[in-house]
Amino acid sequence: MKLQISYNFTDLNEALDIARKTADYADIIEVGPLLIYKEGINAIKQFKSNFPKKPIFANAKITASAQNAIGMFAQSGATLISILAGISQNTIKKASDEAKRCGIELVLDIIDIHNAGQFMLDAKHLGIDILLIHNPSSIIDPTELSSQWQSIQGNTKLPLYITDKINRENIHQILSLKPQGIAIGSAITKSDNPHLEAQFFKSLLS
Repeated sequence: MKLQISYNFTDLNEALDIARKTADYADIIEVGPLLIYKEGINAIKQFKSNFPKKPIFANAKITASAQNAIGMFAQSGATLISILAGISQNTIKKASDEAKRCGIELVLDIIDIHNAGQFMLDAKHLGIDILLIHNPSSIIDPTELSSQWQSIQGNTKLPLYITDKINRENIHQILSLKPQGIAIGSAITKSDNPHLEAQFFKSLLS
């Protein structure tokens, strides 16, 4: 199981500073949407320059001009890039073709669709490499994520990653689902001791 650490800041220098303290424990470094909105492809370039041996995930959540966007992010050093599932399947297919041409992986973020299980049936044929599943922001019913997960898992053999508000309180529930990867942001990057938190979460995945 891989640990993806999300650096979702508005200050690039702050993001890089925290990354230097924690990146050793990251299998994948995620440049978060806020940082991309603020700094654009420069954020990808800076992370690639500082961590040349780490896979860099540009969590751009692409919705339009996908082919051009993927080309730009790939040239800047991204090895994975996200696209939203709610856009047209034709656009997703073109994006996946461009990603393969550039030698990078396409991550499908399913935050914007409701019938995730049904959509998974088409994901592989669209050329998707990884599926990004969101943990419900507030789990009033602990079975909510498990129910969604069973629907998704039963309809795909693609790697599944879980993201969004994963912390010490819910990490064991998340791990019990056995995803191929988890993405953790503020529980590590905004803690009092990011290094120790990254070490703690990585130890659970070993």
